[in-house]
Amino acid sequence: MANLPAFCGLIALFALLGVANAHAGHNFYITGKVYCDNCAAGYPTRISPAISGATVAVECKDRAGKRLFYNEQRTDNDGLFNIAVQGEHEHEACEAFTVSSPTSCNLQTESNRGPVYLTHNNGIISDERKTGPFAFRSTTNHPACQAVLAEYNIYNDSD
Repeated sequence: MANLPAFCGLIALFALLGVANAHAGHNFYITGKVYCDNCAAGYPTRISPAISGATVAVECKDRAGKRLFYNEQRTDNDGLFNIAVQGEHEHEACEAFTVSSPTSCNLQTESNRGPVYLTHNNGIISDERKTGPFAFRSTTNHPACQAVLAEYNIYNDSD
C-alpha cells in the first residue's frame, strides 16, 4: 500500500510527458491565397485574379533573429498554398510571406505577410493556421476598377 502513491505519481509523470511530446513530430499546415490587387484597393475585388505559381514562404526565427526554419511553396491554379511545418515553434517568431510572382502582377504590397502561431499551447486545436490573403500589384490598374470600386460605395459622401 505504501507504494501506491509513488506508483500513481509515476503514472501521472508519464502522462504529462506523453502530452508534452504528443505534438513534437506533428505538422502544422499554413494555408492562404495570393491574388493580384489590380485596382490598388488593398483588398480582393470581384476582378482580382488569383496568382498561380506565386512563391510563398514560412520562416521562424529565434529572439536573436537567427533563422530556425524556412520552407516555401508555389501556389496552385487557384492561388492557394498549403505549407507544412513540422513541430512546435512556441518560442519563435514565425510568419508567412510572399516571395515572388511569375506574372506581370509582381510588385510587393503591404498585404504580403502575416504572423503564424505554430504551437498547440494557445488554445487552437486544429493543425491548420490560416493567413492572408496576400497581394501583389501590377504597374497599371484594370480598366474596370472605377466601376468595381464604385460598387463598394466607399467614396460616396452622400450617406
